[in-house]
Amino acid sequence: MSNSLLWILIVSIGLLVGIFRLCAVLYKQIRLMSGMMISMATGMVSGIVGGTIIAIYLSEDLFQSTVWGVLVGLFIGFIMGLPFGILAVTDGVLSGLMGGMMGAMLGEMIPPENIEQLLKILFILFIGVHLLMIYLLLSEMRENQTNMMVKLVKNPLFSGGFLFCSIYLLNFTGPIIAKDIGNEQHQHKETVPKENMSSSYALEIKALDFSYEPRNISINRGEEYEITLKNVGKDEHDISIVSRDEFYKKNAEDFHGVGRLHLHAKAGESASTIIGSLPEGNYIFYCTLPGHKEAGMVGEITVM
Repeated sequence: MSNSLLWILIVSIGLLVGIFRLCAVLYKQIRLMSGMMISMATGMVSGIVGGTIIAIYLSEDLFQSTVWGVLVGLFIGFIMGLPFGILAVTDGVLSGLMGGMMGAMLGEMIPPENIEQLLKILFILFIGVHLLMIYLLLSEMRENQTNMMVKLVKNPLFSGGFLFCSIYLLNFTGPIIAKDIGNEQHQHKETVPKENMSSSYALEIKALDFSYEPRNISINRGEEYEITLKNVGKDEHDISIVSRDEFYKKNAEDFHGVGRLHLHAKAGESASTIIGSLPEGNYIFYCTLPGHKEAGMVGEITVM
């Protein structure tokens, strides 16, 4: 599990527990409309984030990821609406169901190289919505129940500061917005120029935590290349190359390169091998270590 995903799970669970405790303590003071809003918002956003994460780890199994994503949304929507009665429970359950389905579809559709950025963007949305719900709950408290801590949390500067710190920590583990998304991926593909190579064509791929550099490469059909995996990260990494079709098949990780290439390097080390000429087409290279591919260690090679 990557550092960013671990941070997402810890903060998400903490926010959900905090909101539920406030609901359980203040349910007699909270208006039904506010309770319905809280159960709806938490069920929907939790279903989207949970469904997306599950779909990433159950890649190419939309049915299973949808079922589990829906269950996550249903459960959280049900729990959050429980203190306020059947209307809030119904609102939370329906919103969680819809959020879980949306998250599962989103996780299946997103390209592997943009998975980590998607999770970070969804998490920022998750934090913003739940901070707003906490503010709504605290606003329902009577004046004689407020104390210094409540006034601090209700201050917009607190919510803004917490959101800013979360964004900073997420960005510290890797850029939130990928620099090579959309059409830019095709405009900035790196080509290995022949004039800069020796008689044996050389290609170096750096492994960072958790990404490759470069992530998009073009090479010439019919040529042999010496590929070097240079691990400049803190964890061990490897690289495996499969065709794009093989990568998107169910259990693509079981192919392990189909005999084409598989290099492994510990932190601070390098590994090299010669790869024969590849047929024209698109290929995916990725890290086969558990959780690394899902964290964003995926790239593409185009053979022209």
